[in-house]
Amino acid sequence: MIRLSLVVILLSGLLVAGFGRCARANSAPEKEAEQATEAFVHVHFTDYEGRRITDLELEEIEVLVDARPVKIKRIIRPDVPFDVGLVMDVSPSTEKEVDQIRQATSDFISYFPLQNRLLLLTFDSEVYVDCDWTTDRKKMDEAIWEYGLHKGGSKTILREALVAAAEQKFMPRKPRTAMILFSDGDDTGTKDISKEDSVAYLQKAQVLTYCIQHFSLEFHWKVHHPAPESPDVTRMPSPGGSKAGPIFIGGPGTTERDIAEYKVNTIHENAVAYLGNVSRAGGGQHIQLATINDLAKAYQHVANDLLEVYTVVFESPMKPGTQLHSLSVRTSREDVVAHFRPKGLWLGR
Repeated sequence: MIRLSLVVILLSGLLVAGFGRCARANSAPEKEAEQATEAFVHVHFTDYEGRRITDLELEEIEVLVDARPVKIKRIIRPDVPFDVGLVMDVSPSTEKEVDQIRQATSDFISYFPLQNRLLLLTFDSEVYVDCDWTTDRKKMDEAIWEYGLHKGGSKTILREALVAAAEQKFMPRKPRTAMILFSDGDDTGTKDISKEDSVAYLQKAQVLTYCIQHFSLEFHWKVHHPAPESPDVTRMPSPGGSKAGPIFIGGPGTTERDIAEYKVNTIHENAVAYLGNVSRAGGGQHIQLATINDLAKAYQHVANDLLEVYTVVFESPMKPGTQLHSLSVRTSREDVVAHFRPKGLWLGR
């Protein structure tokens, strides 16, 4: 197993990354690297009733940067496979669910054609390369069934793992790459990368990102309220992100239980907001699990979604840079709507 290491310097609000012990085995072939003047956007096309449309031609699609049309170089149809990288939390919050996570993830990789390249990274206090890019399903499956066996500590370096994965395993940029993050969204160990900078980095990397959020209420309850009693679930946040009832901390009658519920609620709300921002920046989706039993359905949803994504490669008006420019996609076919994210593109001035 190889560890990824990351050193990040924040300079004038920009990420400048340097990497040591970088694992680059089986990295993306140079011939597939994007040219400096190319950019791309992932799009779903539907009719007004939400039914997916998968037979559009290049001439029917228009991309605009800063409200100006740009030249489309090619479209990549939904039947062209994605390279899919799994980035999975193995911190203590997942300990009781390891067997279910392994089974659902093993079943998930069987959905993809053999030509799909797959990757497995895991993280706790460190980031691990469990299986580098490969088309070998047996190798990938063996790595999945070892999920949770290595433990580097009690911390979770979620933001560091995301930036390290994007830089070291999804570069150079390729149009058909997707990252699937499995995490509760709580980061307890990253020090040098803010939430905002990690989100901006993913948007610049243009990696199609799906976030599957597991609900770790029981774990956080035990951390913040060591008493044996169970939390009052009627006052706790739901997987849908709804707020807990009003809890007034510091007022008359405040108990340790109130404080613990407030802390867990805050952790959950912050995690939901962060993973929502990550998925929007990556152009994917944020899926919240009510229980770990829903993981298989979430994986199936992602697999189906990837089978319906167009990637539109276009001529960028300028090289990648530090300015966020508006991006939009439309089609000339009547009664068809383009659904795309993100809504911006990082370019020069």
